[in-house]
Amino acid sequence: MRPDLITDLYEKEATYWWNISKREMVLSLLRSGGSLKDPGVAIDIGCGGGYTAWVLESYHKTVGVDVSAEALKLCLHRGLRRLCQVDMASFLLPFKSDSFDLVMALDVIEHVDDDLQALTECRRILKAGGSLVLTVPAFMWLWSPWDEALGHRRRYTASGLAQVIHRAGFSVKKLTYMFFFIFPLAVLIRRVKKIFQKDAVHYPSDFIPIPKILNTGLIHAGRLEQRMITNLNLNLPFGLSVISLATKR
Repeated sequence: MRPDLITDLYEKEATYWWNISKREMVLSLLRSGGSLKDPGVAIDIGCGGGYTAWVLESYHKTVGVDVSAEALKLCLHRGLRRLCQVDMASFLLPFKSDSFDLVMALDVIEHVDDDLQALTECRRILKAGGSLVLTVPAFMWLWSPWDEALGHRRRYTASGLAQVIHRAGFSVKKLTYMFFFIFPLAVLIRRVKKIFQKDAVHYPSDFIPIPKILNTGLIHAGRLEQRMITNLNLNLPFGLSVISLATKR
């Protein structure tokens, strides 16, 4: 990922609607699945600026892992100390087998060439019965220079993600699209940006500054999705991302 995008993520993680909605959805799924009930050891693979790992510290001892030295320096500024830089190209994690109660890979496996090998490695370090939570970008037809700027290899359908999760040796407890309500507007904005800016090197962040009232409204829309997914146990038919909670078989 470009260094300017890492800094942008760090500055927006705590307050921007996208980051809040994704983080709260992850925590909601983990609570509903009982994964936050007892203290344990967690790993946040692709931890970025570290805000999600910092929040997770309230439940588990958490290790933050990232390919970027710049990102890990930002994690240090947040007060995180259990940090590790890894080579995501090979996706070989320097941890013992069966050592984590929870593995998080939020917007990670779309960055690697072999997503099956990455998930198999996640399974190796996860304890039996432990939880894996994933998020990935949805639909290849939404591909744009934004994906190239972020270093993506692919986008997913819900069924495609389910297939690779099963092949890696996990049982899916929940899998659904998210960012359902914002989907039509986001697609329109991305299509317009793609017309006028095709260079991934200079492509501006999709996380554009917005008025506070709109940011608050989008956060509430995300919380409505949370209730639909976790309280009503619905699977949304489309969205900008796919989220899954799975357990090690």
